[in-house]
Amino acid sequence: NKIREKRNKTKECFIRQEYLYGDRLEYDFGEVKLVINGVLDTYHIAVFSSPAANFRWAYLYKNQKQEVFMDSHIRFFEMMGGIYKEVVYDNMRNVVSKFIGHHEKELNANLLKLSLYYGFDINVTNCFSGNEKGHVEGSVKIIRNKVFAKQYHFQTYEDACFHLQEQLELLNEKSQIQDELPCLLPKKPMLELGVLKQVKVNKYSFIRIDNNFYSVPEYLVDKQIQAKVYFDRIVVFSNLAPVCEHKKIDGANEISIDIHHYLNTYAKKPGALRNSLALKSLPQLKSIYD
Repeated sequence: NKIREKRNKTKECFIRQEYLYGDRLEYDFGEVKLVINGVLDTYHIAVFSSPAANFRWAYLYKNQKQEVFMDSHIRFFEMMGGIYKEVVYDNMRNVVSKFIGHHEKELNANLLKLSLYYGFDINVTNCFSGNEKGHVEGSVKIIRNKVFAKQYHFQTYEDACFHLQEQLELLNEKSQIQDELPCLLPKKPMLELGVLKQVKVNKYSFIRIDNNFYSVPEYLVDKQIQAKVYFDRIVVFSNLAPVCEHKKIDGANEISIDIHHYLNTYAKKPGALRNSLALKSLPQLKSIYD
């Protein structure tokens, strides 16, 4: 009898929502397991969905850090050519810095800057209330199943990203996104996310960033230069002019080296070429040399 009473208690009632074009965008992170270059690993998809237009889009990343969270917004707004009036989030760390009491939340400072620059309102759902952004919750599952259920082996991370964008275009063929685009707020120039750092070039013509080493042209040895650090790349500047660019390394104590940075030194020290790290970093060139 007690169990029957429990089962027959009043069920929760949900109110169906209907949104105008350009009013609401929902955001969430999802996980997907991929085999890239023979290695199984967990990757993250930043998913955007528009309930009014039934439009879904996503970007593939290697983590859920703040710079990835910010980058996904900038890429999406740039692709759309406009801004939604409101973006809805759950209580992830990138959105809520800390809870004050039961209902008050302190929003992340970087998200506030992003919303002020692009001019959208922030809407954070209640805790454990995924139904309050149900369209994006469903979109995460749909994208994971439609895009990566059959095809999950890739040679490179870039191949997986290209496959995702290709499949999303097919997935959105029946959406009403073309009707929604004129209703978006005007486009803003892309927000600059690079963090500028002052670094010194060591005797090997390396700079050290986040416990990894990157080569720079040899004439910069022992000089102070600037590096603009993004989530996926590093651009090096000297006297305000860009001198080289590297793909950012994910590990620690690893080296990204470009043999072109040492050509004059090799001309002066030809004996140093045989066992140099720069030559060994290019196996095909090393085999030709041998």
